[in-house]
Amino acid sequence: MVDLNLWHSLFASAILLISLSIFTTRSRRRHQKYPPGPRRLPLIGNLLNMPSKDGWVTYKKWSDQSGSDVVHVDVMGSHIVILNSGKAANELLEKRSAIYSDSMGLDFSHGTLPYGDRWRRLRRAFHAHFNATTSKEYRPLEMKAVQRLLRNLFENPDKFSQHLRLMTGQIILSIAYGLDVRTEDDPYVVAAERVVKAVSHVSSSPWFLLLDMMPWLIYMPSWFPGGSFLLEARKSHPIVLSTIETPHAEVKAALVTGTATTSVTAKMISQLHENSTEEEILATKAIPGFTYLAGSDTTVSALRTFFLAMTLYPQVQRKAQAEIDSVTGGSRLPDFSDMASFPYVDAVIKEVLRWHPVTPLGVPHRVMEDDVYEGHFIPAGSVIIPNVRGIIHDCVLFPEPDRFHPERWLVPDPPPSPEIVFGYGRRICQGRFMVRDTIWATIVNVLATFDISPVEDNPPKELYSSGLVSFVLSSLVIA
Repeated sequence: MVDLNLWHSLFASAILLISLSIFTTRSRRRHQKYPPGPRRLPLIGNLLNMPSKDGWVTYKKWSDQSGSDVVHVDVMGSHIVILNSGKAANELLEKRSAIYSDSMGLDFSHGTLPYGDRWRRLRRAFHAHFNATTSKEYRPLEMKAVQRLLRNLFENPDKFSQHLRLMTGQIILSIAYGLDVRTEDDPYVVAAERVVKAVSHVSSSPWFLLLDMMPWLIYMPSWFPGGSFLLEARKSHPIVLSTIETPHAEVKAALVTGTATTSVTAKMISQLHENSTEEEILATKAIPGFTYLAGSDTTVSALRTFFLAMTLYPQVQRKAQAEIDSVTGGSRLPDFSDMASFPYVDAVIKEVLRWHPVTPLGVPHRVMEDDVYEGHFIPAGSVIIPNVRGIIHDCVLFPEPDRFHPERWLVPDPPPSPEIVFGYGRRICQGRFMVRDTIWATIVNVLATFDISPVEDNPPKELYSSGLVSFVLSSLVIA
């Protein structure tokens, strides 16, 4: 049994040592010129300035006030650098990706593993199953799930959000594990929903980023400020692990009995041999698990934004439907062979990704070496946040940025691609090809089949959650 009084004393001593370290580090680096940012307080720095929600708004305001597209804050000695322009994000996260590709250091996902040999090996393994060419093999599964969605929407349109969650679950679980789920109360769909809620709750807290920068906070007692958040983080961890372990064990058992269906997990397990390393064995869980956990909520978020946009901009919906009907004659459902025939629908999808990006602050990077950008010092270990929402709402590049306007993508010289919502450099989302196909198939088939309108002419409001993944908060009951 751990002596809590002893532990709390040790914790208090650690805080003192860390404070002294902060003071020493600041003294050593006080001659360096950091990027501008809000005024810091002694010891805690900008801890009290950190936004609890809608961080992209605060970060953009700091950028405007300082006249700099790169902003620096100091939280208890840990450095955060926010990039508020495409120019800065491209220069640092793309051109200097060799030193800006470290990440959060969470072991359950290669997407957040520290940069290094293990991360590179997992990334290569993931790429083998989800590159631009391989992802096309999943299109029949995606189309099958979309057709089920259409039937569910026809039979029960007021549960459209649950239908979207079921559809994405069907696609990802089929690809990752070969599972054929049929209902929203399927245990695997329910488990995924629990994980999504847990991760969303944890990532929406301002303490989430602090935990990334100071992982020792996970051990702080419950009475310490933010202790309730860490309690939730500790509770969510076994939920995530269970959600990954259970379907993996089922596929492994099915391979033994010869009843396994084709899936990423089955392929990876079948490729193991007696000399396989522990890391290779763990990869058979990590790769499908990351697909399962990361793909579902991001896809649903984008599709909910699409439904919201169609209720608020009915003229866009009518124009997209007319384009689809001109190709299909209204007598068949569109399929992937029609992609090149729908430039306006493609513009609608680009605008969905830009208008309310699913990850408004992207995925945090970490710089591995001291660096200098336009005369400003960026110390090694700094967390780098690309303000994606701020970048693709730049009023110079995107006039009337808050307006849903697909035509902006159809001009001779269109603005920069909204694909930055999938990330930067070596941390770009590797599942983006599959996600993009799922979004396209869903949107084009829903538009070909239904008219989307709010119940009783009561359009929902543009209310979104904060957190790593942002969701529409408004009720979206569709007639």
